[in-house]
Amino acid sequence: MAEYTPTLVVLYDVGSAQPLRVAEFRLTSGGAAALTVIDPRGCLVAERWHDRGIKVYNPPSRIRSDDGPRFLRALIQSAGMSYYRVVDESAGRSAPAVGRTPWQRTPDQTSGLVTPPQP
Repeated sequence: MAEYTPTLVVLYDVGSAQPLRVAEFRLTSGGAAALTVIDPRGCLVAERWHDRGIKVYNPPSRIRSDDGPRFLRALIQSAGMSYYRVVDESAGRSAPAVGRTPWQRTPDQTSGLVTPPQP
């Protein structure tokens, strides 16, 4: 069975009354993960992940954004956080989500999540 390849992973700020879409990681045609920060205030967490990679523990290493599919899978499987939620919003997902925690939602459960107003 082929390994699932996410194409769009979104980061939501859930630290306020209304969850806000703050950043998107999208798989590019070149195979890397591109970051788009949506929140006008920025998103340091997403920027650090993109620049430094995602830390994994088995085996201990960092998965860099230029390793697009592995990087996006690592984002989806990352540990839950108090103020952010990682959501796989890839179109036409045919594989079940893996590595989910109670703090993560599938795309069909994102009603109520909003995009911040643009300046």
